Amino acid sequence: MQPTPQYLSKAKQFFRHPFWSSWRTITVVYAFIPIIIGLLKWHKTNDTYHIYKSVFWNTINQLPLYEFYDYLKGDSNHYGVIFSYVIAPFALLPDTWGMLLWEIFLVATFYVAVRYMQLTKWQKVFMFWFCAHEVLTPLFVEQYDLAMAASYLLMFACVEKKKPVWAAFFIVLNIFIKLYGVMGFAFFFFIEDKRKFILACLGWAALFFVLPMAISSPEYVVQQYFGWYESLMAKNTQNLNEFMNTTNTSLLGMPRKISGNTEYSDLWLLIPGILLFLSPFRRVSQYRHVAFRYAMLASVTMFVTLFSTSSESYGYIAPMTGFVVWYTTAPWRRSRLDLCLLIYAFIFTSLCTSDVFFPRWIWKEIIAPYALKALPTTIIWFYLMWEMNTKDYAEKRNIR
Repeated sequence: MQPTPQYLSKAKQFFRHPFWSSWRTITVVYAFIPIIIGLLKWHKTNDTYHIYKSVFWNTINQLPLYEFYDYLKGDSNHYGVIFSYVIAPFALLPDTWGMLLWEIFLVATFYVAVRYMQLTKWQKVFMFWFCAHEVLTPLFVEQYDLAMAASYLLMFACVEKKKPVWAAFFIVLNIFIKLYGVMGFAFFFFIEDKRKFILACLGWAALFFVLPMAISSPEYVVQQYFGWYESLMAKNTQNLNEFMNTTNTSLLGMPRKISGNTEYSDLWLLIPGILLFLSPFRRVSQYRHVAFRYAMLASVTMFVTLFSTSSESYGYIAPMTGFVVWYTTAPWRRSRLDLCLLIYAFIFTSLCTSDVFFPRWIWKEIIAPYALKALPTTIIWFYLMWEMNTKDYAEKRNIR
C-alpha cells in the first residue's frame, strides 16, 4: 500500500478537529447563514417573496391566486391555497422583516429535519457541511425548495420512528402546497401501521382543504383549485417550449435543451423513469434493512428533481441531501469510484453556480443553457438504481 500523500494527511488532520464536528459550530453557522443573506438583501426583497406574500393577501381578499398581477412583474403564483397559512406570519410583517424571518424559517426547517434523522452524528455533520453551499442557492431567491427538501427528510424520519400520523402530515401538507409531497408515498411500504397512516392522510387532507375557507369562503377555495390546475398545466407547457427558461433543469430538460427539439413527448423518458424508480420495490425481502430504506429516500430526493419540468437550479438542495444519504448509509465500504462521483456531484451541482469557484461564463454559456446541473444527479441516480436492484443491503459492518 502506498503511503498517504502529506497534503492529504494534513487535510484529514485539519478536518478531524473537533471544531468541525461540534454542534455548536454547525448551529452558529446555520443560524448566521440566513441572517447574513437577509441583511445583504435588506430592502431588496426578491420577486419570489412578493409572490408568496400575495398568496395570503389574495386569499384574505378572495382574489384569484394564479393571475399575472402587475406587481408580480410578469410572474404568478403556483402554490396551493393552504400556503396562505404557511406564509401568513411573514406576510403580516413589513417586507424587510418578513423576508428575513422567512429566510430564518427555511434554514430552521432544514436544520431541524437533519437533526431529527436517525443518522449517526458523523453522517449528520457531513450532510450539514456538504449541503451548506447549496443551502445558499434557494435562500438568495427566498425559495420554498429548502423547506421542501427538509420535508422529505421529515417524512422518512417519521416513518422510521413509527409516527405514521406525522409522516402523513408532512406528505399531505406538501401535496397541498406544491404537489411534490406525493413522492412521500414511496415510503408507504415501510410503514407498519398502514391503516393508521391512511386514515391520517384522509384526515389531514380534509383539514387542509377546509382550513383556507376560514379566511375566505368555500366557493373561493374550490374555485382556486381549478385555477391551480390550469396554472400548472400552462406552466408545464411553458417549461417544455422555452429553452432560455431557467426551469426544466432536469433529466427531462437536458435532451430538449441540448438538441433544441420540442417535437416529442416527455413520456418517452418519464414512463421508463417511473418504471425504473419502482423496480426496487419488487425486492420485498430488502425492506427490513434500514440501509435499503435509506437508499429509497435518496432515490426519492433525486427522482423528484430529475423528472419535473419545473426543476430549477435552486431546487437541487433535495438531491444534495440524497447524495449524502446514498454515500454514507450503504452497508458496504464505498469505492474510490463512489467517492469520485460524490466529489463530481458536489462540484458540478453546488459549486458550479458560484462565481467564487467557477468562471461565470461556464455557468451562463454551458451549464445553465443545457441543464447540465442535472447530469451528476442523473448519473448517481442510475447508479443507485443498479445498486438497489442488485445489492444486498443487509448490515455487514458499522455504517461509519
